[in-house]
Amino acid sequence: MSTPTAEVASERQHEYDSEHDGGIRAERDAYAAQARQAGEGSQAEASMDVFNAMAEIRMAASRALALLSKQQISFTTDRAEAIAELCDGAEATIAAVRDMATGAASDDAALAAFMDENGKFL
Repeated sequence: MSTPTAEVASERQHEYDSEHDGGIRAERDAYAAQARQAGEGSQAEASMDVFNAMAEIRMAASRALALLSKQQISFTTDRAEAIAELCDGAEATIAAVRDMATGAASDDAALAAFMDENGKFL
């Protein structure tokens, strides 16, 4: 019988293997294509695309909050940690978008780490 830690390790190894088999790489390539396409369009179209993407993120977060509010969900430690990691990644991404959109000074190290993790699609 495997332990929860062993199961998580196995899942993460499968994700790692999938990335090298093209699963996550294909997703990253799609993001890169979207970014290139946005660069080829007009500035107004690109800014509207950014606005719509951020609105989608807000709606997704609202749906997650609604699910948590409606049901008492008991997360395993591993799932809770995974959700926390997703939240941290979303917060870093949103901060980078905010900084780029407003021209605010951004944390170059954090942005570089984000870009490295997400396929360098810019």
